Amino acid sequence: MRIRRSGLEVHVDPIGVDEPSEADFVLLTHPHYDNFSEADIERVRGDHTVLIAPASMKKQLDGADHFMRPGDMLQLEGFDVLAVPAHNVDKKFHTAEQGWLGYVFTIDGTTYYHAGDTDFLPAMFGIRCDVAFLPVDGYYTMGVEDAARAGDACGAEMIIPIHWGETHGTEDDVARLHELFGREVGVLPRRS
Repeated sequence: MRIRRSGLEVHVDPIGVDEPSEADFVLLTHPHYDNFSEADIERVRGDHTVLIAPASMKKQLDGADHFMRPGDMLQLEGFDVLAVPAHNVDKKFHTAEQGWLGYVFTIDGTTYYHAGDTDFLPAMFGIRCDVAFLPVDGYYTMGVEDAARAGDACGAEMIIPIHWGETHGTEDDVARLHELFGREVGVLPRRS
């Protein structure tokens, strides 16, 4: 995911980057192959890019600027970011012990929540955002019903579904999210 707004460029888990880009901030959620690409990080990383990652990735990631744990807040010049938990509840793909993250940050008055790969968590009631990037695959992460519940819990005006269309989660699931969530659902173009 990439956001360009008000002169800032933020990437969360850059992967498959296919156009020139230089990030101001790169936020990493966890080290799974479909979220973590050292080549893509280097592709978007410039001399002044700030790289932020979970503290549990210290051994595998050289050169990160900041390592965070769930609940940590980082205040940087023009950019504040809150690390929030991202894990499964009844699955073993993303465990709480791994300390993997989602992030909440604000750019130009709009607050974004990127949930990372997670199930619905009670902590989502403590998040406030305008736009929520929520996984909906229903196998490795929460499904559409819980994504709609998460969008309501964090007060999102818009949900953008992520983590679908590869091996799990279909266009029908995204259409169901439109039915379940009472506000806007924005669908980003799929990479080919």
